[in-house]
Amino acid sequence: MVSYRTDSGLLSYQVENRPALIHRIRQGEARSRVDEVAGRIGLTDREMADILNLSERSLHRQAAEKTLDSNKTERLLLLEQLIEHGLSVFDGQQAVFARWLRSPRPSLGNVAPVTLLDTLAGFGFVDDELSRIEEGMIS
Repeated sequence: MVSYRTDSGLLSYQVENRPALIHRIRQGEARSRVDEVAGRIGLTDREMADILNLSERSLHRQAAEKTLDSNKTERLLLLEQLIEHGLSVFDGQQAVFARWLRSPRPSLGNVAPVTLLDTLAGFGFVDDELSRIEEGMIS
Protein backbone atom coordinates (compact mmCIF):
# COMPACT_ATOMS: atom_id res chain seq x y z
CA MET A 1 0.00 0.00 0.00
CA VAL A 2 1.23 3.47 -0.86
CA SER A 3 0.09 6.25 1.46
CA TYR A 4 0.62 9.96 1.54
CA ARG A 5 -0.38 12.55 4.09
CA THR A 6 -2.65 15.46 3.31
CA ASP A 7 -3.90 18.17 5.63
CA SER A 8 -7.00 16.06 6.23
CA GLY A 9 -5.29 12.76 6.90
CA LEU A 10 -3.77 9.84 5.10
CA LEU A 11 -4.75 8.81 1.57
CA SER A 12 -3.76 5.36 0.41
CA TYR A 13 -3.43 3.43 -2.81
CA GLN A 14 -3.29 -0.35 -2.98
CA VAL A 15 -0.33 -0.82 -5.30
CA GLU A 16 2.87 -2.76 -5.22
CA ASN A 17 4.91 -0.35 -7.29
CA ARG A 18 5.03 3.41 -6.70
CA PRO A 19 6.53 4.31 -10.09
CA ALA A 20 3.82 2.22 -11.77
CA LEU A 21 1.12 4.16 -9.91
CA ILE A 22 2.60 7.52 -10.90
CA HIS A 23 2.91 6.32 -14.49
CA ARG A 24 -0.71 5.13 -14.49
CA ILE A 25 -1.92 8.49 -13.14
CA ARG A 26 0.14 10.46 -15.65
CA GLN A 27 -0.94 8.26 -18.56
CA GLY A 28 -4.60 8.66 -17.60
CA GLU A 29 -7.43 6.19 -17.51
CA ALA A 30 -9.98 5.76 -20.29
CA ARG A 31 -13.24 7.64 -19.80
CA SER A 32 -15.02 4.26 -19.91
CA ARG A 33 -13.45 3.43 -16.52
CA VAL A 34 -15.59 6.17 -14.96
CA ASP A 35 -18.72 4.19 -15.82
CA GLU A 36 -17.18 0.93 -14.60
CA VAL A 37 -16.19 2.38 -11.23
CA ALA A 38 -19.53 4.18 -10.81
CA GLY A 39 -21.40 1.00 -11.66
CA ARG A 40 -19.79 -0.92 -8.79
CA ILE A 41 -22.04 0.86 -6.28
CA GLY A 42 -24.51 2.69 -8.48
CA LEU A 43 -23.07 6.20 -8.37
CA THR A 44 -24.98 8.57 -10.64
CA ASP A 45 -23.49 10.63 -13.44
CA ARG A 46 -24.07 13.75 -11.31
CA GLU A 47 -22.15 12.21 -8.39
CA MET A 48 -19.31 11.11 -10.66
CA ALA A 49 -19.10 14.52 -12.30
CA ASP A 50 -18.87 16.16 -8.87
CA ILE A 51 -16.20 13.71 -7.72
CA LEU A 52 -14.14 14.33 -10.86
CA ASN A 53 -14.72 18.10 -10.71
CA LEU A 54 -16.48 18.16 -14.06
CA SER A 55 -19.86 19.37 -15.17
CA GLU A 56 -22.26 16.55 -15.88
CA ARG A 57 -22.49 17.80 -19.45
CA SER A 58 -18.70 17.58 -19.89
CA LEU A 59 -18.73 14.07 -18.50
CA HIS A 60 -21.41 13.04 -21.01
CA ARG A 61 -19.59 14.63 -23.94
CA GLN A 62 -16.37 12.71 -23.39
CA ALA A 63 -16.04 9.68 -25.62
CA ALA A 64 -15.50 6.34 -23.86
CA GLU A 65 -12.03 5.93 -25.37
CA LYS A 66 -10.91 9.44 -24.43
CA THR A 67 -8.20 9.58 -21.76
CA LEU A 68 -8.84 11.41 -18.50
CA ASP A 69 -6.24 13.95 -17.38
CA SER A 70 -3.98 13.12 -14.45
CA ASN A 71 -6.11 14.95 -11.86
CA LYS A 72 -9.28 13.12 -12.86
CA THR A 73 -7.43 9.82 -13.10
CA GLU A 74 -6.03 10.24 -9.60
CA ARG A 75 -9.51 10.98 -8.24
CA LEU A 76 -10.91 7.95 -10.06
CA LEU A 77 -8.22 5.71 -8.58
CA LEU A 78 -8.87 7.14 -5.10
CA LEU A 79 -12.57 6.48 -5.55
CA GLU A 80 -11.85 2.94 -6.65
CA GLN A 81 -9.81 2.35 -3.49
CA LEU A 82 -12.47 3.99 -1.34
CA ILE A 83 -15.09 1.68 -2.85
CA GLU A 84 -12.87 -1.34 -2.12
CA HIS A 85 -12.46 -0.18 1.48
CA GLY A 86 -16.19 0.50 1.85
CA LEU A 87 -17.20 -2.86 0.42
CA SER A 88 -14.76 -4.55 2.75
CA VAL A 89 -16.21 -2.70 5.76
CA PHE A 90 -19.79 -3.50 4.71
CA ASP A 91 -19.04 -7.16 3.89
CA GLY A 92 -19.41 -6.72 0.14
CA GLN A 93 -22.95 -5.38 0.42
CA GLN A 94 -23.00 -2.82 -2.37
CA ALA A 95 -26.47 -1.45 -1.60
CA VAL A 96 -25.64 -0.97 2.09
CA PHE A 97 -22.40 0.85 1.29
CA ALA A 98 -24.12 3.02 -1.35
CA ARG A 99 -26.83 3.93 1.17
CA TRP A 100 -24.18 4.79 3.77
CA LEU A 101 -22.39 7.05 1.27
CA ARG A 102 -25.61 8.98 0.63
CA SER A 103 -26.76 9.27 4.26
CA PRO A 104 -25.78 12.31 6.34
CA ARG A 105 -23.23 11.40 9.03
CA PRO A 106 -23.08 13.45 12.24
CA SER A 107 -19.33 12.88 12.47
CA LEU A 108 -18.93 14.48 9.03
CA GLY A 109 -20.90 17.61 9.85
CA ASN A 110 -24.28 16.06 9.00
CA VAL A 111 -23.49 15.76 5.32
CA ALA A 112 -23.50 12.66 3.14
CA PRO A 113 -20.00 11.24 2.60
CA VAL A 114 -20.43 11.27 -1.18
CA THR A 115 -20.76 15.07 -1.09
CA LEU A 116 -17.25 15.34 0.36
CA LEU A 117 -15.59 13.43 -2.46
CA ASP A 118 -15.15 16.52 -4.60
CA THR A 119 -12.00 17.31 -2.57
CA LEU A 120 -8.94 15.26 -1.69
CA ALA A 121 -9.48 16.22 1.95
CA GLY A 122 -12.99 14.78 1.69
CA PHE A 123 -11.60 11.47 0.44
CA GLY A 124 -9.42 11.37 3.56
CA PHE A 125 -12.32 12.18 5.89
CA VAL A 126 -14.55 9.50 4.36
CA ASP A 127 -11.78 6.91 4.41
CA ASP A 128 -11.09 7.75 8.08
CA GLU A 129 -14.79 7.29 8.82
CA LEU A 130 -14.74 3.86 7.19
CA SER A 131 -11.69 2.94 9.28
CA ARG A 132 -13.52 3.96 12.46
CA ILE A 133 -16.44 1.69 11.52
CA GLU A 134 -13.99 -1.08 10.72
CA GLU A 135 -12.44 -0.69 14.17
CA GLY A 136 -15.83 -0.89 15.84
CA MET A 137 -16.32 2.81 16.48
CA ILE A 138 -19.77 2.97 14.90
CA SER A 139 -20.47 6.09 12.91
